[in-house]
Amino acid sequence: MPFTYVLDTSAITDPRLRRVFGVETLDGVVREYARLLIRSHIVLGAEFYTTPNTALELRSFLERNNVSNEAIEMLMGAITIRSPDLYTTRIPAVVMSDWIHDMLIRITKGLRVAEDSVRRAARKGYDRGIQRDKKGLDTIIAETIHELREKYREATRKGVIDTRVDFDLVILAHEINAELVTNDTGIMKLCDQIGVKYIEPPRFINKLTLLLRERTGRA
Repeated sequence: MPFTYVLDTSAITDPRLRRVFGVETLDGVVREYARLLIRSHIVLGAEFYTTPNTALELRSFLERNNVSNEAIEMLMGAITIRSPDLYTTRIPAVVMSDWIHDMLIRITKGLRVAEDSVRRAARKGYDRGIQRDKKGLDTIIAETIHELREKYREATRKGVIDTRVDFDLVILAHEINAELVTNDTGIMKLCDQIGVKYIEPPRFINKLTLLLRERTGRA
């Protein structure tokens, strides 16, 4: 099928889509997105897939961010939920080898981030004085922990597949020869390694809109 896509959670939640659709809320994005997918299916014969875990993750995110149940059902009705074949789908062993090497480097970076954070907290605590300003010290510790979490996540998780949810999406796209819609750099990296096509959400919306315009002669 010429127009087959697998959707990551970020395919819908990418904040740039508000500007693309010309709406102000995530609920508005979801409604416009659903209409576009339905029309693309009718006019272009396009098919849209996601995995069960991603569907659960997406629904949970939308509910937490005040998207109406009506809009969620519109969107989910336009997407087919399908599990990837994890038993017979094969990928090159070098992908796993690279992943192991990458994770070792990231773990080392994460440890250095943690060590630096502890040193900074200790120095600031010494400067404040525990007895002289305990409340101030507690604030410094809380701020340091927050900073540690952000930098640790940046060092160890950004740009790498580290959840089964993401892995399943890539394998499904590989299995059905689909284009994967995502803004996740880790997913993109694995796609590059095993030859899966991918496209960022704003370009995906513009692509469908252009295809529809060419097919129907109207926007």
